Amino acid sequence: MSIKRLALAGIIAAALTLTACTGTGNQNPTVSPTDTPTPTPTVAPITGEAPADEDEAITKAQQTITLLFDVWEQVDATGGNSPELFDIVATGRMLSRVQEDASRTANGPILNEDGESIEGQATVEGRIEFEPTTAYGQEYEGIANGLVIVPGCQDASGRITTTADGKPAMQNPTPRNEVEFHVIYDAETKTWLVNDRIDLGTTC
Repeated sequence: MSIKRLALAGIIAAALTLTACTGTGNQNPTVSPTDTPTPTPTVAPITGEAPADEDEAITKAQQTITLLFDVWEQVDATGGNSPELFDIVATGRMLSRVQEDASRTANGPILNEDGESIEGQATVEGRIEFEPTTAYGQEYEGIANGLVIVPGCQDASGRITTTADGKPAMQNPTPRNEVEFHVIYDAETKTWLVNDRIDLGTTC
């Protein structure tokens, strides 16, 4: 069974381009609103001691899944160019998945709405959402409830990709699907991470 380890995807620290201002002799140059750097949102891993009970483990696991999609949104905002952000929230197969997704966003190829394979950087807006239906803990590496399985509905309908040629990317006709996230507690780093996502093959 899987626990949502949306660890890093998440995912998604928006690195905004800063416009440099050159001085013209004025000690206090006026900066227009368009030149004002926007603070980059920061994210922090879900950390702490081993869970005291299953309820605490489930809470931490669900927070970790949410963090994964937060990070994923931020990575998308960088054009897929900051895949290292996923390291705080994902590991194992989940980390490989989100890193591959970031690479496709940054470099292609991605199919556009006409079915053409487009190389180059895509742009992504919106985010993936997840609605858990249940959750339960299991022992993991000697830690009670160190693995949390979180089944639920993943909804990608709000995440819109535009390929490098300016056309919408080909959309999944069934963007809402039942999945199962596996979230683990790493005792060495005292961090919760999304380790895997199992696609259950059914829509929701």
